Amino acid sequence: MVSKNNELKIFLFSCLWVGLLEAVWVFLLSGKTGLAGLGALRIVQSILILITAYHVDGNFHFMGLSSDRIQTGLQKGLLWSSAFGVITGIGFFFLYQNHINPFRVFHVNLPQEPFHTVLFFLVGGLVAPIAEELFFRGILYRFFRKWGLLFAIASSTMIFSLAHPGASYVQITGGIVFAISYEKEKNLIVPITIHSLGNLSLFSLSLFT
Repeated sequence: MVSKNNELKIFLFSCLWVGLLEAVWVFLLSGKTGLAGLGALRIVQSILILITAYHVDGNFHFMGLSSDRIQTGLQKGLLWSSAFGVITGIGFFFLYQNHINPFRVFHVNLPQEPFHTVLFFLVGGLVAPIAEELFFRGILYRFFRKWGLLFAIASSTMIFSLAHPGASYVQITGGIVFAISYEKEKNLIVPITIHSLGNLSLFSLSLFT
């Protein structure tokens, strides 16, 4: 188990790396590098978080990451995603019953060019979910957990939602589900899987409808 001192170090340095890189992106690079640049940003942030955790504590176990739990995490992530998909399907049905088109409600604006569409799926469906779960659940949620379950869920979800431009109930609902699955399974692969499949599902619905 990670010591309180090491946990604080990992939290502070991870916030520092993420904050600095986000500032560089917003003020110097935003609009100049496109999706490829955003993907590179998320990869660098992920690497720095992992390097920090390993340098301070010697492993990633405190975040719920270990090689022997990857398969279990993927399996449980698929189960959570299936359950969430069923609930979403029921929600779609009720929206239709109330004369609301759910495909418009959950529509994501995709790039027009095929290459950029593929890149959008790659960055938004794989790279971003890994980076975001590492930080928002693996670092923030875990650090906030010492002040109680509800505080950890609420605070990490709020920050997660605010980090997304035009944040809506989609991000809020997602943040809550990711946090609850992480709390329940103690395995970061689970929310990563749910997040990735959720994003890919939204993108696919928007692509074919």
